[in-house]
Amino acid sequence: MNNDISNIQFYKDEISDLVCAHNQGDYLRVLLLSPQLLVLILNKIANEFDELFSSKWEKNITDDDKEVYKIIGRLEREQNDKTYIASCLVNYYEDQYWGKVKSKKEFVKYFTKLEDLISLRNEFAHEYYPRKASNRRIKNCSKGAIDLVFLFANHEYLIAS
Repeated sequence: MNNDISNIQFYKDEISDLVCAHNQGDYLRVLLLSPQLLVLILNKIANEFDELFSSKWEKNITDDDKEVYKIIGRLEREQNDKTYIASCLVNYYEDQYWGKVKSKKEFVKYFTKLEDLISLRNEFAHEYYPRKASNRRIKNCSKGAIDLVFLFANHEYLIAS
C-alpha cells in the first residue's frame, strides 16, 4: 500500500495528524477519528464522481434517472460508517482495483481491517464496555486504519491530473 503523504490532495493535514498520532503511540486517537475521516474522503470521492458523471453522461440520461441516482447517492452516504466504507471496498473489488488475481484477497484484507477498526472503536467509545483489547491488537488496528485511509485517499478521482 502506498502510504506516501506527498501524493495526497485532500485532507492532507488530517491524514498527517493521524499518521503522527499512530507513530507517537496515540492509537486511541487514530481509532476514534479514522472512521470519520474515511467517510469524509469517501464523500469527496463520491462528489468527484458525481461531477465527472454529470459532465460526461448528463446529456444521455433523463431527468427521472438523474433524480433517482441523486436519491440513491444520498442514501448511500447516510449509511453507518462500516456499511458505507464496506460498500466502497466492494466497488474496488468489482472494479478489480487490485487486479483480477488478488482482488478477493485484498478485499478480505481491507474488510478485516475495517471490521476490527469499527469493533475496537465502538469498544473504546462506550464506557459500558470494559477495555479487553491487547496493546498489540490496538496498535495493529491503528495501523490498519491508516492503511484504509491511504487506500481511499489515493483514489484516482482525488489525484490531481
